[in-house]
Amino acid sequence: MYRWLWLVILWGDPLHAGSIHTPDLSTETTATVRTGDTLIFHLFTWNFAGNTARLNLPSFPADLTFALVTAPLDAVGEFAVTLESEDRSVTAAIGDLRFNPGFFTSSGYSGEVSTLQGHLHLAPLLSQSLFESGSIVIALENLGPDLELGLPPYRLGQNVFVSLSVGRLSVGALSGGVELEKPRNQMRSGDLASSAVLDEGADVPEPDSRVLFGEGGLILCALSALLRQFSRYSA
Repeated sequence: MYRWLWLVILWGDPLHAGSIHTPDLSTETTATVRTGDTLIFHLFTWNFAGNTARLNLPSFPADLTFALVTAPLDAVGEFAVTLESEDRSVTAAIGDLRFNPGFFTSSGYSGEVSTLQGHLHLAPLLSQSLFESGSIVIALENLGPDLELGLPPYRLGQNVFVSLSVGRLSVGALSGGVELEKPRNQMRSGDLASSAVLDEGADVPEPDSRVLFGEGGLILCALSALLRQFSRYSA
């Protein structure tokens, strides 16, 4: 009975502190990454082990080189970039990186771009912990202003280049999914300020009375049942 009551009460509260909203951006060509957001790239690395086995080299990379290419940016963006295992239990900081101007030539785009680049040397045990699943995560937390990232017509996952190397071998990781991680309860200072100066004549949306009535009815029913049960025990 007590468990059912708590489930009803929690169901009526759709926002829980610390909950994470991670929309899938795998098919998108651009993304708005706001201050504090984390852009997550999933990459497959199983092809690296296949190549090292043929050359009798260590199964896990000793170095990782990372680059993100986007259309030219007006602002100087800064991101905290980390390399993570696929389950995100093991992490290694690539560093706090800034975009720099560059030039990119391909079949779909040729011209000026902004590039975010970094390098990480990996100890053997750390490399094994990160790469043993055959896939990794590159996470970019935006430390600067809101930015629009992307290089149409390419999808976001195609704008990331990761090279894994050991000895004389260098292999590119394969693109996977892309997500944007943002706490639901995060509110930017600009949003807070704008909500505090609403025009007097502005229409303020009210909660749907049908939803409130339904949630209230369920909670009252639960409380009534709980009180009846308590009365029987008291008697």
